[in-house]
Amino acid sequence: MKVTPEQNEPLPTVSSTTIPVVITREQLSQIPVNAKIIPIGKEKEEKPGGVRYMVLVLTMTCLSFMMSNVICFNFTVLCMPGTGEPAELSENKTQYIGYSRKEKTWLFSAVAVGAMFGLFPVIIGISTYGLRKVFFAAGMLTSGIAYAACMPAVGAITSSWASMTQQGLFIAALTTFGQLSSIFSMPVAGELCVSPFGWKSVYFLHSLISMLVFIAWFAVFTDSPKDNRFVRTLELFEIQKGKSSAATAKVHEQEPTPYLEILTTPSIWGVWIGALGDLIAVQLIHIYSPVYLHDIGGYSVEKTGFAAAVPVLFQFLMKMFAGHSSDRITGISETTKLRIYNSIALGASAVFLVALGFVKEGQGMAGLILMTLATAMFGFNGGGFTKCAALVSRQYSHFVMANVQFLLCLSMLLCPLLVSYLLRDGTIAEWRLVFFVHAGILVVCNIVFCLLATAKPAPWTDRTLKPSASRNTPLYTLKA
Repeated sequence: MKVTPEQNEPLPTVSSTTIPVVITREQLSQIPVNAKIIPIGKEKEEKPGGVRYMVLVLTMTCLSFMMSNVICFNFTVLCMPGTGEPAELSENKTQYIGYSRKEKTWLFSAVAVGAMFGLFPVIIGISTYGLRKVFFAAGMLTSGIAYAACMPAVGAITSSWASMTQQGLFIAALTTFGQLSSIFSMPVAGELCVSPFGWKSVYFLHSLISMLVFIAWFAVFTDSPKDNRFVRTLELFEIQKGKSSAATAKVHEQEPTPYLEILTTPSIWGVWIGALGDLIAVQLIHIYSPVYLHDIGGYSVEKTGFAAAVPVLFQFLMKMFAGHSSDRITGISETTKLRIYNSIALGASAVFLVALGFVKEGQGMAGLILMTLATAMFGFNGGGFTKCAALVSRQYSHFVMANVQFLLCLSMLLCPLLVSYLLRDGTIAEWRLVFFVHAGILVVCNIVFCLLATAKPAPWTDRTLKPSASRNTPLYTLKA
């Protein structure tokens, strides 16, 4: 049956019953050109498909290896030559002297500085050219500047590809790249460092895998599921159900990003403050867990790689559980769930960090257990500030998450500086102070988030919405 739409009239069609269904021109424009016509009586045989899950897994893999290229350096500083040392060990030496503590601080911060410089071009690039081109280009670089694309990619893909009932799952899964990268890179780097291949092989292996996974992602991904040749009609409807026409528009069809309104919305500031506390403490684990387990716990270099991967493995599992369960739990409001999950993520982690401060030198197993518990609790942020960002900002979540990326870079910069200031000689008393300070930051940031959090979309995501609460109302409003 061929349907020719009139200029200003809705399009009548017929369902499998005798009830007529009216399709407006706007709804018709939402149907992709590759839409499949389902014969009457065959509706139940048609399955939605799972292309969005393929996109989810491929993006998780790409993000993980982008982060792996950062993580592997944080580990190989334990086994690579320092400034002025020869590339090859002499016969009477079994290991390199390595970089000084000050040199390590500056090197750990280099990626953060590069990502900060790359953040603004990434934001403009995604708004202008779409995520597909920008993220692929970043993947081919896989360095500090390219690292700026991680969190904007998380926000853009959650907004475009996740249904409203899977926001928690997508945002939690996509933000596991920090954990997945550590689970892979730390044990592999530890083994390769002491192998005949040496520390250089760590970088060769990571660059090869990164190139392959990004090519696979580029072959499957499109900025909008409407443009994807693999997406079936029912899956598209499932993804877009409950979203406004503005939220499902293509990149070139969207209204300009309301930067000032976003920047002056209290609930968004709650997201960013909660993220800052979380990320600073997470960087402590990612950057310094190998150092702590090696120097205080007494683990050897090769065992340190596996031991440092244990906490982030549990964090990955906890994050997937938290993201899925936050979508499924009913009986309490979405805003209350955000506060509960974020309090577990930041509050419970603070408790375990305080306990970690009382572990004595040489008690490697006790330190590893407490570090694992503290790190695992961070996984609940998938149902906390990250989900809050997606629910409040909708189609503009790439910009909100870009600022989370800035905070991630800032935490990568601040954490080494803070730790180097507190950890002058690497004594157990200094490590205790490091853990106490980070625990205090977590508690303060969580309190601020809980006061400002909401699950309702901000009025700048849909101009037909009215402000629901002061914490969700921008201090600056764009006048029509």
